[in-house]
Amino acid sequence: MPLFTVNSVDVDFPFSPYRCQEDYMGHVVKALQLKQNAILESPTGTGKTLCLLCSVLAWRLTYIAKLQLEGVAANVNIPGLDEAAGNNQPGDRFHAIPKIIYASRTHSQISQVVNELKNTIYKPKVSVIGSRDQLCLHPKVMKIENSMAKIHTCRAKVKGRSCVHYTNVDKKINDAIFNEILDIEELVSVSKEKTMCPYYSSRELLRRADIIFMPYNYLIDSKTRERQNITLENSIVIFDEAHNIEKVCEESYSFEITSLDIANCIENCQLTLQRILDEDGSTDTSGQSVDNNELTKEDVLTMKAIFLSLEREFNKLEVKGSGSIIDKSTFKNLLMSINVNQETKGLITEVLQKMESVLSLSSGNKLVGNTFVVLSNFMQILHLTLDQNESSKQQYVCYVSKEKKDPRKKGSTWVDKNIESVAPVFITKLSYWCFSPGLAMEEFVRSGVYSIILTSGTLSPLNSFSSELRIPFPITLQNPHVIQPEQISVQIICKGCDGVEFLSTYNNRNNPKYLSSLGNSIVNLLRLIPNGVLVFFPSYGVMNNTIASWQASNIYSRMLKIKHCFTEPRSKNEMATMMSEFDEKVRNPTDGATGAILFAVCRGKASEGIDFADMHGRAVIITGLPFPPKNDPKVNAKMNFLDQQKRNRNDSLNGQEWYIQQSSRAVNQAVGRVIRHKDDFGAVIFMDKRFSFRSNIDELPKWARGFAKVNEQFGSGLRELSLFFKRHVSRVIEKESEIVEPAKSSSRLSNMYDAFRSTEKDLPKERFAAPNLDDSTHEFTPPPKKMARTNKRASLLTSLNDAGSSDFSFAPSMSPVSSRTTTEYKTPEALRNPKRKIRIVSKKEKENDLGTLSQVTTSDEFKEGSNKNRSDRTQSQNFSAQLKSALSNDEYDVFKTIVKDYRAERNMVKLIEHLTELFMKNHKELLKGFRTFLKDKDKATFDVFLAEKGLL
Repeated sequence: MPLFTVNSVDVDFPFSPYRCQEDYMGHVVKALQLKQNAILESPTGTGKTLCLLCSVLAWRLTYIAKLQLEGVAANVNIPGLDEAAGNNQPGDRFHAIPKIIYASRTHSQISQVVNELKNTIYKPKVSVIGSRDQLCLHPKVMKIENSMAKIHTCRAKVKGRSCVHYTNVDKKINDAIFNEILDIEELVSVSKEKTMCPYYSSRELLRRADIIFMPYNYLIDSKTRERQNITLENSIVIFDEAHNIEKVCEESYSFEITSLDIANCIENCQLTLQRILDEDGSTDTSGQSVDNNELTKEDVLTMKAIFLSLEREFNKLEVKGSGSIIDKSTFKNLLMSINVNQETKGLITEVLQKMESVLSLSSGNKLVGNTFVVLSNFMQILHLTLDQNESSKQQYVCYVSKEKKDPRKKGSTWVDKNIESVAPVFITKLSYWCFSPGLAMEEFVRSGVYSIILTSGTLSPLNSFSSELRIPFPITLQNPHVIQPEQISVQIICKGCDGVEFLSTYNNRNNPKYLSSLGNSIVNLLRLIPNGVLVFFPSYGVMNNTIASWQASNIYSRMLKIKHCFTEPRSKNEMATMMSEFDEKVRNPTDGATGAILFAVCRGKASEGIDFADMHGRAVIITGLPFPPKNDPKVNAKMNFLDQQKRNRNDSLNGQEWYIQQSSRAVNQAVGRVIRHKDDFGAVIFMDKRFSFRSNIDELPKWARGFAKVNEQFGSGLRELSLFFKRHVSRVIEKESEIVEPAKSSSRLSNMYDAFRSTEKDLPKERFAAPNLDDSTHEFTPPPKKMARTNKRASLLTSLNDAGSSDFSFAPSMSPVSSRTTTEYKTPEALRNPKRKIRIVSKKEKENDLGTLSQVTTSDEFKEGSNKNRSDRTQSQNFSAQLKSALSNDEYDVFKTIVKDYRAERNMVKLIEHLTELFMKNHKELLKGFRTFLKDKDKATFDVFLAEKGLL
């Protein structure tokens, strides 16, 4: 493997690095040498993960080399070694070698990172941390659905030494196979072969690991770190896919509790008590016993009394309107009033844990609510509420609200069940929101981390991280892409095909004219874009309302004729099924379609974590700015909180800056779907005027910002995209034999559903073709202002003008075949009636009809002055003469029928399609003559059409 030097550190890399990769590794090494934190943005496809692994492992080896040398020969100086390792060695040399903790969002992403590591020369000792849900092999434990029940059952079997998988861990953990780099699936597979427990094997491997892989939540949650024996001291902490790290930190330190939760805790106390009384230490049918010395009746009755008191006090909370912010100390004071305080917290937590264990082994009992979540949450609430210092408390907002009780949901207050009071109509909910993600990062610093590195393909804008996370990030990087400029097209389109302004604001997003214009414009774009297309909306509500409006008209049905349509579901299980179907239709479209379109949501499941590489994502369309809902109490509280912080700290974001930034990050994440590796190509299309503002362009990722082009009119954007895709479709076809599958190492993110593993080289060339103009599914729908029917017939040229300015449906053919050879086009009528008879007309009738055509093409609707009118008439007469001499009687009769049909139907697409069929075979030079009949504003678009046909 190539060896090169970055900041005096020798790095082995699988291939010769690009300049942006060298820069990325240089920033990683610099952060470690200076023992500083870093924020590094590098687009997907630039080999970010591979660069990160190689650079951090290379520096670590250099660091170890210096420590070993100093331990063997004091005062020996090797030139460059001090500079390469940095000057931050602690006194206890051999016990201070930094471990690497690598955290990402999901296990599938972690598996992809582990596979990247296998492609390097580095072979560190590895541990992948997972839950029992992923790692348990015990047949009875695996069948338990509830995660907490699974945990307690597992612990009971381990304690009783009744799990053979666990007992084999100590015997076989030193086998040679465990010195190899294993991802979580391989760990499970090897453990099955050896009848070992993967869960406890990973914990044993953790003790000796050089690099530890785990999901975000394992690392941020202090209780999870404690359970998994994860220590932060002297660790290099890496957060990959860190674009939402602030939100994850806030949510980990927040909680909500309702009166229904407390009622469920009360009833679970009763179930626990009943379990103790019934069993009295005996063995139940499940084979598990309850030891009354572990949990007494008095313990359970005490907890029940505490929850009853808490419920009564909780329901006394005063709520203004639907909800209001209350004093931060309210809940703590409420707990103190029922003798739940710092002194009693430990005993209460211990009893709750024992209750969890008893209930988990009570297979015959029907548990109330989400039993273990409720009890665990209450323990977390005690920790967050009672252990806070005054400084931490200031980072919270306490909000109390009342929600109408859903009669369909089981569970009411304990007093209601015992007829001590009338059941309330509303449920009281208390929310304790953390608005400072820096609390988690500050805990990391207090724990003695060596360095924190945040990285992702889309971190822009970067300026808030240091402020929000409350720790410095001196090392920052925004990398360019490895692709060439011709591989990406970024178009901002301000108006629709009918001239209606694109503006997806709250007040305008339900405007029928806007919705119609957006739909018709997307229909036109779909005819140009080959294969897969992603359309992102600001929210699920906006997406559903927009699609419903299109379905109520003929817009959605027209989309279906061009692309198979899919909508992002809310359910994770439904998402997996839908993505499989989307993948199939992109690869093998049917019913004349040219691919598939996925309607999705910014911040949704499709906007991150799924690899829409190559043909699966040839274009991303963003329909609006995804601002958080301002009517959400939490959003309002966050903005007010930041405004208050800004008054106290100048470096803090204010509420409005945070609000805008949330939108920008969501947009950038969706934009990142389009280019997935160095050989990919695609377009990003913004269909909201606000994206043309300089402030919004500046918020785009650095790699996309420089390519952004603002189009005030739809036609100019359509032209740019037409030329872009024509160029690349031709390139794909011509180089098809040279296309190789992108390396799995540096160019692909983890794919959640394994739907997009193959590339275009495995597919027939027809799948690469963009929609052909000669397609019977293409229809023209007039713009909204022209929808009403009228008895007045327009002239041919008037219709051409109207259609050309409102719906650019005569988009040029992108078929590679049509760009090389001429093929016979079959009109929809011809396909339905291939033996259609043609009436032969006399020469006199033909001359009369040509005269009529000449008169039509010089109607008053095109008069801009007497001189120009005479010139137009002369040109049209010349064109009529050309037609007369070039066309046979049969051909002219077809032409006459085309004109008649158009004058009756006003269908521009049909006109262009039929003219193409008539002229392209033997008289394609005549098509150019129609240019003289167009207004100046339509000529540019018509020129694109002519260029596609090779006539310009």
